[in-house]
Amino acid sequence: MTTNHPPEAWRCGDCECVYDNEDDARECCAPRIEEGYLCPVCRGFLLDERDAIACCGWDPETPIPPTAAELEAAGQMRLPL
Repeated sequence: MTTNHPPEAWRCGDCECVYDNEDDARECCAPRIEEGYLCPVCRGFLLDERDAIACCGWDPETPIPPTAAELEAAGQMRLPL
């Protein structure tokens, strides 16, 4: 079985916006960016891959859970609150 890894991400050093593309982060508020990872569960930005895995207790042997936007794009409807 393959081990999954948390997605890589880049954070703008000034406004702290998180991007999935290094070039987008550089264009935001050049020149300082931070390379890190997203927690696969809560999508929080963390600088260390081990911290991203441990953030919400995600098991790397399981697939990364889809986001709400990905589920909606696939046709799942939100339940009214």
